[in-house]
Amino acid sequence: MDLTEHFQRVGLSLFVAFKALSINETPVACILVSKKSSKVISIGYNDTNRSLNGTRHAEFIAIDYILDNVEDTFPVDDLILYVTVEPCIMCASALKQVGIQCVVYGCGNDRFGGNGTVLSLHENNYGIIPGILRTEAIQLLRNFYIQENESAPDPKIKKNKELENKLYPEMDYGKYMNESEFIKIYGLERLNSTYINKKEITPVIGKGYRVSDLVSLDDVMGMPGLENMYSRDKKCSGPMTREAVAQDLDSFYRMFYAVDDEGDVTFGTHIKIIGSENKIEFIKEGSDRDTNEVKEPIENGVEKKRRKLSNEGHLH
Repeated sequence: MDLTEHFQRVGLSLFVAFKALSINETPVACILVSKKSSKVISIGYNDTNRSLNGTRHAEFIAIDYILDNVEDTFPVDDLILYVTVEPCIMCASALKQVGIQCVVYGCGNDRFGGNGTVLSLHENNYGIIPGILRTEAIQLLRNFYIQENESAPDPKIKKNKELENKLYPEMDYGKYMNESEFIKIYGLERLNSTYINKKEITPVIGKGYRVSDLVSLDDVMGMPGLENMYSRDKKCSGPMTREAVAQDLDSFYRMFYAVDDEGDVTFGTHIKIIGSENKIEFIKEGSDRDTNEVKEPIENGVEKKRRKLSNEGHLH
């Protein structure tokens, strides 16, 4: 069973989440796609930091965009939600009330998941397809939590800041569906490798992938509402342009490891962490996407804090 379309669409959500990270929001994002037209109707991303409103999750932003910008008669049951992280209990309940028919998501939400991890609010209401680009969704979250909150009165150095070659927790698909349901969604060929042996799902059975294979510049440029994120990004000197998006895509591609034909994450390449204004990028050395010129790492907020403490004699 070919899952490429699902991967491409979650990949677009990942890019929106990447942009959320650049504007100091938690990197969780989604898109709503029309089944009939296959077009992205709206995007959503966490907006809790700017709004100081804990309910402004990605799913609510995406739904609000449709309510504000799409005709009233738009059929909600025509929509599929693609989101980087399993919807929380609040959002899963809202999706049920709105009438969304299918939710495709990346990683599980261990603390607040409403689509199988903690509660199963989707049962008898809408279908779920978990695990699509799940390690990439986790990588974005790790990239967020490694950063210091410079707005805090007394920023603390967080533990477990080493991201390079850090394994990802396995996903137990048995928590979300039985074997028959898994086969119906993912295909019999993936039962042994993924359902039983916990390998990562790939778009095409027996063929690995890289995020750069899934997310194109044209597809990103076609997403409605993305320009609002660029207007909030202080590092952008002007409005959203094709050149600016292409530059962001290059950094975006470099954040993630490839997944091989067997469904294993390839940790063989080295990743450098460079920082600028608390934004962290990952550069894969030795890959065909590595540039000939790699700039010296710029000290990020974490390293500045470590150096200061070391100079003061607090770190040994």
